Amino acid sequence: MAVLVQYGPNRRNVDWLHRGGCWAAAKSGRWRPVTREQALDALRHDVPACTHCQPDTELGVLQ
Repeated sequence: MAVLVQYGPNRRNVDWLHRGGCWAAAKSGRWRPVTREQALDALRHDVPACTHCQPDTELGVLQ
């Protein structure tokens, strides 16, 4: 499964985690793919998971 991080407008802060192909990430245009380990680390640091595509569920983590 591909996981994406979505950056804020300044492209420094990570705003959300998404599954690859999520319409919300595509709409923002401010994303890049990350590894599973990077995604899990982001979740541990309180980066919210997209409520539409729910990458945390796919990764086996429930927030």
